[in-house]
Amino acid sequence: MPRYATIDDVIASYPQRFNAYKSQGMDETVFMNLTGDNARDVVLHVKDGTLDIRQGETPDDPSLKLTADADTWLSVENGQTNPMMAMMTKKIKMKGNPQFAMKFMGLFGYSG
Repeated sequence: MPRYATIDDVIASYPQRFNAYKSQGMDETVFMNLTGDNARDVVLHVKDGTLDIRQGETPDDPSLKLTADADTWLSVENGQTNPMMAMMTKKIKMKGNPQFAMKFMGLFGYSG
């Protein structure tokens, strides 16, 4: 059974799942461009152990831009889709700082 029913549930879970310890010393911005029927833009700003989430904004120069259909991202979050396979098949696209991209998923306890 999926953990999250909607993409809104996923976004609401980020503060509880955020690993502040792993983000010490970071100052990075993730722009999530979620497309499709449940489209939305979400900005995650990680700075020195804090997380700021904003919706409906587009940052000027994000450290990482993640583009995916919202339903695909929901499936990744629910462990139904392997994120690496989704990137290889271009269902998820990431552009930006490659080192931070590797750390990003670990900040939220992804197991996909």
